[in-house]
Amino acid sequence: MKRINLFVFATHHLSNNVAAQRFKGLLKYLDPAKYRVFIFTREPAAAAHAADLPPGLDVTVFPLAGHCVGSESSVSSSLLMLAAAFIRPLPLLLARFDAPSRPWFISALKEADRLCREKLAMGERCVAIGTYSPIDALIAAATLAHRYGIVCLQDFRDGLVFEPLGKPGWLRTAIRKLVERRVVEVSDLITSVSGPLVDDFRRRYPDKTSKVLPNGYDPSDFAGLVNDADSEKQAAAIMARYVPAGATLIGHFGRIGASDASASTSLDCFIDAMNNTVAGMANVHVMFVGALTPSERASMERAKFSISVLEPVERRLALQLMKQCDKLLLLTGSRASCATGKIFEYLAAGADILCISAVRNAATEILAETGAGQTLLTRDLAGDAGALRKLLAPPAERASRNIKAYSKVEQAGMLDNWISQMVLT
Repeated sequence: MKRINLFVFATHHLSNNVAAQRFKGLLKYLDPAKYRVFIFTREPAAAAHAADLPPGLDVTVFPLAGHCVGSESSVSSSLLMLAAAFIRPLPLLLARFDAPSRPWFISALKEADRLCREKLAMGERCVAIGTYSPIDALIAAATLAHRYGIVCLQDFRDGLVFEPLGKPGWLRTAIRKLVERRVVEVSDLITSVSGPLVDDFRRRYPDKTSKVLPNGYDPSDFAGLVNDADSEKQAAAIMARYVPAGATLIGHFGRIGASDASASTSLDCFIDAMNNTVAGMANVHVMFVGALTPSERASMERAKFSISVLEPVERRLALQLMKQCDKLLLLTGSRASCATGKIFEYLAAGADILCISAVRNAATEILAETGAGQTLLTRDLAGDAGALRKLLAPPAERASRNIKAYSKVEQAGMLDNWISQMVLT
């Protein structure tokens, strides 16, 4: 049987952002006898490559230069992107000209167009996949799918219209709705990270098929830690330097408000509750590892309990440190769709998860569903001084955990099934 060619537009595939590279783990578990994969991504800021893809899978990664729509966008590039969403031939017309500063999606489409035309001429099947954010990847996938009439999967790892990223305002909201409608128009399947987002797509696009494709953890990331003597040694050195002997260690990894500004309020709530609780508690130490905002660092200076704040560390070292924690701290804000990427690595690390959140959301639902942790809402935390103490106490018996649905192996099987249904039926 001829293989299926996947043209994956994943702008942050080579970045260190766990949520942004969600297809990276999925693709490695696809059947190499069935799939050939082409990944179009942005050139990384520092040297990086998709080294964790097994050699048996036929994967070609195209790291391409160029700006994407976002905080660094000029007005002209944003207008070009908007025009490309509505004038479908425009990106491929522009791809004929070798401009030194052209947008990323133009370069990505130039490569994809050549390869897709070649594979279709050989009688092979092709699928276009775009994953947001940024919006550039969705527009590139929609353009390729429309040009050749191939199957298109549009993936939203964040909200574009429902709890959107980016600046607010009625004009921006109206433009987001128009662009979203255009990229969804050519899609055969819409996927997104959580139930609330998918429910919103189903309500607004009842004629389209929408499914939950959650973020997840890659079992091989944790299997590789067993014989990683370097990261083990580094983790031991950090523990010896920062964590008091015999302390119950609560760890938080990654960003807080830089990913979701409302989560910084949950941090403040946690610090206030710890200040009110720590006097009656045994030896507890809280360790924050990751990029924090100046205001978050200022909040941590109010801590009356044992605390350490570390700069971001290499990912393997972060995973080793997670495995040393007695509790893993998750801070989420007021976004109902929020299932921050770190929760999935927390699941695989094994420690009980303590979530402080402004609302019940996708992350708190995952904790309840898997039995991997407990949630305290900020309003309850502020009103009950003993609530945090109860959750920090060692459990009488360990809860039963079922995290299989969030394994990349399991999810790759789902993705394979969906693509097969679209392409082979």
